[in-house]
Amino acid sequence: MDARIQPPALDEGMPQAVAGLKRELARRGIDLAYRADGASALAFLLSRIPAGATVMNGGSTTLERIGFLEALANGPYDWLRPQVKAVNDPEERTRARRRATIADYFVGGINAITQAGEIVNADGSGNRIAAYAFGAGRLLLVAGVNKIVPDIGAAFERRGPDRQCGKVLVIENERIAGRICVVMIGAALGY
Repeated sequence: MDARIQPPALDEGMPQAVAGLKRELARRGIDLAYRADGASALAFLLSRIPAGATVMNGGSTTLERIGFLEALANGPYDWLRPQVKAVNDPEERTRARRRATIADYFVGGINAITQAGEIVNADGSGNRIAAYAFGAGRLLLVAGVNKIVPDIGAAFERRGPDRQCGKVLVIENERIAGRICVVMIGAALGY
């Protein structure tokens, strides 16, 4: 294949701050893939999830903006979120949400990530962070570079005074090799 028409290499054009973050995350057992824009991030995500896999996603403006939810709906996956939303009985829906936390792949956003590699997420009910902490087989966390903050204090400040999320998770490391991959997009995305 002609080198001029090949897709850009993973991490091509990575900003220095992201390169430093990649090193810090690697020390913590977490992978980081840098993609310059949403389209290449979407292509990367889809390349990581095999056909037929069970996939759950957390609510994420970033995932919506890059077209990930549409791709899930049209892809060869067992997408659990629509199945959970279709359950009308509140108790059964809670059970379905619990089952979804152990999907083969869970894809979600990041509220903040420190320069030292601490990943901070908040959630209302806790099902998303349960999947992040341990439940999901593989975890793909997607964020724009605007989610990088200097330290843990700044990460908590990003939550804002009007927050409705009552449960917080700080991921400091991952002991299962290859389980977590942060997909950092070279644009300001999400809140």
